[in-house]
Amino acid sequence: MLTIHRSSCLNFCIAAALICPAVTVVGQAAPAAAPDAACAQLPDTAIPVNTTLAVKVTGLMSSGHLKPGKSFWMKAATGVVYPKCTLEADAPVYGHVTAASSSKNPDASELAIQFDAVDCTGHAKQAMKLSVIGVIAAGDDSARMHDAAPTEVHGGGRSASGAAAASNGLDAKLNPGGPPNTIKPGAVVGLKNVKLEPQGGPSCSAKFSSTNKNIELAPDTILLLAVQQ
Repeated sequence: MLTIHRSSCLNFCIAAALICPAVTVVGQAAPAAAPDAACAQLPDTAIPVNTTLAVKVTGLMSSGHLKPGKSFWMKAATGVVYPKCTLEADAPVYGHVTAASSSKNPDASELAIQFDAVDCTGHAKQAMKLSVIGVIAAGDDSARMHDAAPTEVHGGGRSASGAAAASNGLDAKLNPGGPPNTIKPGAVVGLKNVKLEPQGGPSCSAKFSSTNKNIELAPDTILLLAVQQ
């Protein structure tokens, strides 16, 4: 198991791919709610890719088949050490839908989700807010960017910058024209007509919006998360 050690002064923690089960709810999707007026500001406009937490969708998530309040969970693919929380490989990460809508004439759709708890070693469902800051469509080569995650960030292991340089070089899609190996919050790679607002949904959740009649996050879609402070 790959374990990453993290200094408490850092704003973000590292992990590799997680997986999200299919979630299907029968019934009419509820309209999206307005975002909260005061959300904590993201600390940077160019966040190092290797300080993000990646989650992997394994079952279709569709704005036309989800309702606000629907819970889901994901698995950590590798271990990671957060301040006051050790997240083991395959440990669940929990979230819920905060808004969902799907319509046609005109085509429009929204899907807002929030991640808010993890199973730390010895502490189930420990509160931890996580913002979705980027998304990579299933099948895009950038989904492999976390293959070269650092073994250690603080101490004797290789540095975070060295690990970023060892990636497959496709991270630039997440921040075109910006510093290498960084992500600009709201980055969308490979999903047509989809916009991401990391804190645009209810309770500062991440909001996906589209001019398509439905938003679908297909299996193997990668979401990149940042820990909210």
